[in-house]
Amino acid sequence: MSPTLPLWMRASIGAFVAVLMAQGCVIGSEKYPRPRDLNPTSLVDRTRVLSVVAEPPEMRPGERATFRALVATPGADTPEDGGLTKLWLACPVDDAGNGFGCVVDFDNLDIEELGPAELAELGFIGFEPGLPPAYTAPDDLLDGLEEEERLEGRYVNVQVTALPDELLETTGTGAAPALDFNEVEVAYKRLVVSEALTPNQNPSIRTFTVDRVEVGAETLVEVDAEQSYELGVLLPDGAREAYVFVNSDGEEEQRVEEPYVAWYATAGDMTEEVTLYPYLEATWVAPAESGETGTWYAVLRDRRGGQAFWVQRYIVR
Repeated sequence: MSPTLPLWMRASIGAFVAVLMAQGCVIGSEKYPRPRDLNPTSLVDRTRVLSVVAEPPEMRPGERATFRALVATPGADTPEDGGLTKLWLACPVDDAGNGFGCVVDFDNLDIEELGPAELAELGFIGFEPGLPPAYTAPDDLLDGLEEEERLEGRYVNVQVTALPDELLETTGTGAAPALDFNEVEVAYKRLVVSEALTPNQNPSIRTFTVDRVEVGAETLVEVDAEQSYELGVLLPDGAREAYVFVNSDGEEEQRVEEPYVAWYATAGDMTEEVTLYPYLEATWVAPAESGETGTWYAVLRDRRGGQAFWVQRYIVR
């Protein structure tokens, strides 16, 4: 990483990290809706981080992982069109397995002096657009663990913060941005670092289906107003991984993944928000307004930390 990051970027990183990692920070305080006022989980009516994918989702000490986030924004044609900046942090959990393990001395944090070493201490691993996120697990991360514990490994907490680009505007050269944290979306991912005999790999989606008909990722699917459709995903042959699980008695068990899909849409009514293997289909009712365009999102999870997602556009005839 270059030690000569632009001052505005260093100011942004320093400000974000200082606020986001400070204990007691509440995002969206005094704006908690009552449960009965909440929209369905499947409805994307604001910017949301729906998935964080690590590649690989499980690795050994010294190995490197890269990350990508599915950030859904109503009105954006693609996840990249939402006008968002993403800050990425990664820190091993503490000895108790809780929270972030990065210790930051905010009192002595000098934004103008942030270089590679200082950014690493903050847990900084990426800033998009510009610096794609990547994390290398320390060689000594599993030190002190017994052999069986090393098979299970330790977690690294990965955090992505997505916020509108206009919040990065500064009032002067080098000034940190003025942030309204009610407009900030934060998501977390647990990255596994272990010496597992069968380390996890991400699942994959072969294609998307509408009423059991396969459609390409670039296809704009035409639907009729207020009509019901069966949305689904198909997995590649042999996609479900077999793996070794060590139970609480220290005995090895042979298991096969049982994936599930979380469903989201920018409009309409998703009858099933989650569907379990082997039934990876959900019923969706189209909105009433003709000409309305929107997006479906399917997030596939394998229950071991692996994820994949599919984004499909539609238009109401």
